[in-house]
Amino acid sequence: MPLQVMSLLNNPNLLNVGIRALTLAIRFVLIFILAVYLPPSEVGLYGLIVVTVSYALYFVGFDFYTFSTRDLLGRPKAEWGRLLVSQGVFFGALYALVLPVSLLLFVFGLLPWWVAGWVLLLIVSEHLAQEISRLAIAMGRPLFASVMVFFRQGIWSLAFVLCMIFFESYRSLELLLLFWATGSALSVLMGGFLLRSIEWRKSNLSIDLAWVKRGVLVAFPLLMATLALRGIMTIDRYAFEALNGPDLLGVYSLFMGMAGTVLTFMDAGVFAFLYPRMIAAHNSGDQAGFLVARATLRKHTLIWSLVLVAGGALVGPFLFMLLPNPIYFDHWPLFVGILIAMGIFVVGMVPHYNLYAVSRDKPIIVAHFTGLLVFLMLVFLFGAFSPVWAVILAFGGASLAIGIIKQVSCARVFRAIGITHTLR
Repeated sequence: MPLQVMSLLNNPNLLNVGIRALTLAIRFVLIFILAVYLPPSEVGLYGLIVVTVSYALYFVGFDFYTFSTRDLLGRPKAEWGRLLVSQGVFFGALYALVLPVSLLLFVFGLLPWWVAGWVLLLIVSEHLAQEISRLAIAMGRPLFASVMVFFRQGIWSLAFVLCMIFFESYRSLELLLLFWATGSALSVLMGGFLLRSIEWRKSNLSIDLAWVKRGVLVAFPLLMATLALRGIMTIDRYAFEALNGPDLLGVYSLFMGMAGTVLTFMDAGVFAFLYPRMIAAHNSGDQAGFLVARATLRKHTLIWSLVLVAGGALVGPFLFMLLPNPIYFDHWPLFVGILIAMGIFVVGMVPHYNLYAVSRDKPIIVAHFTGLLVFLMLVFLFGAFSPVWAVILAFGGASLAIGIIKQVSCARVFRAIGITHTLR
């Protein structure tokens, strides 16, 4: 065992995957423990807060990283400081615009006022931590990014789970939000050490408004596409509550939270490693390296999505039997349906990153808007016949439509630029 531990510590890739896996496991336990100690309606409210904060990150971040990451990777490190300062000023302006507008969520009663302060705080801290971790990946330090994610999602979740189990007074949503905000803030503080490694003194730190403007023009269409795509995973909670009420929303939130670990694992353990390699290979004209990275992405995505979906479908019902409230086990088939829909969504990310790596963004935008329209139409269609299944079937149908459009576009684009073996 000591030799195995040393082998893990000496292998950055294994250590990185281990940290990500541990973080996911803790998050998985957190949502499960919430279902044990909190009523379904509070689990549902927590789910609404999570997706609301996650969706707001796109507004304050503008998906600017889709431009800045590709641009920074093509520049000498001495220029990074000036561009990062310009990016920071841009984010500050977005905070001043987006945060006041976010209060409309509470004005219109979509969320209760007592969580308003927490939501605004979490939007800022989660965004800062997310952007710094993306920078770490761009700098070739994925292990640092994984440790940041562990502070941001893992440590506080583990501490809160232990407190909930041993101390009844901690079994409240308000204390959960306190722990979450603390973990997020600690992640930002940790990110400060990474920022110190930037060559600030070698850079002209004047604000480059032309660079920001160019980035906005590139990122805006992608932002619209991302808002359409992620909007599906935000609107779904609100639509499910409207169709089925707060208690069943708690069931849906638990199931989506558990199934969402499939996407989170793929983002952290597969996509985050391979798409920068694809971008770098394409930018340098290394077609062989691009093909190797792309084949690895496809292989790992198919294998891991199958393992995770099948494993979750087998284990999930047994876990729900352990919960004190029978409402979760009574609806376990919904969990299997959600897992299958999530698997379809994850597989569709393969052509997504192929297109993104070669800077072909228009097909991505078309696919995402089409997916949102398909989702909305299917929710209205199925909602009249099966309110419980409407959102899940709509999510699966939208994911399938998005994946097909991207794959067809990928084949056409790659033929045009001379990259072969697209469908193999």
